[in-house]
Amino acid sequence: MKFKIFSLLLASGLILAACGNDDSDDKKDNKGAEKTEQKTQDDNKDDMDDSNNDKDSNDDQTNDDDSDDQNANKSTTNTVKWDDVKVSPEEAVKEAQNEVKGELKDLSFEKEAGDWSYKVELVDGSNENKVLINADDKSVANVENETEDDDDNDQTFKLSDVAKFGDVLKVAQDKAKGDLKEWSLSEDDGKLVYSIDLKEGNKDTTEFKIDAKSKEILEQEQD
Repeated sequence: MKFKIFSLLLASGLILAACGNDDSDDKKDNKGAEKTEQKTQDDNKDDMDDSNNDKDSNDDQTNDDDSDDQNANKSTTNTVKWDDVKVSPEEAVKEAQNEVKGELKDLSFEKEAGDWSYKVELVDGSNENKVLINADDKSVANVENETEDDDDNDQTFKLSDVAKFGDVLKVAQDKAKGDLKEWSLSEDDGKLVYSIDLKEGNKDTTEFKIDAKSKEILEQEQD
């Protein structure tokens, strides 16, 4: 009888030991699973951080590219190819003289209020008229009238007395690359002079002063 009781106790001890080992193994397995899950979460977090860093880097590069494109576009819109200008200087002056009386004193070409335009200054006695002519359709955009002072230089000229602007522009573009930014024709130090500004992309503007009759380059500088 004592032997049976002893056998039962021994068997019970073995069963409890086995259960204890199983619980220990389960805890080890659970702890290992928790570590694995935590590592996976950490790896995913690192991947997300790397992805965000890559995105930020790409965004910075995109912003830089967009800024360069905007600057390039801005430079392009502030210059024009002379062949694309529809109205000639002769037509602009004729249209201005149809609008108001006067002899030509000064002629300029530039972008005004978003449109490429000629500004024609005409003198009629003591009256000076400034007429703005659209370079696309010859429409009169604006007319200003004022009275000249006695000490103002009122020397006038005809376009037929000077070299054509297209020929003078070629002289400038043989020396410097670039499209046209603006130009003017007026008296300077006793002679008629073309002032021409050329610009290529985002580079500095090249400024010329050219004798309106001989087409000799009087000055050339970068601004």
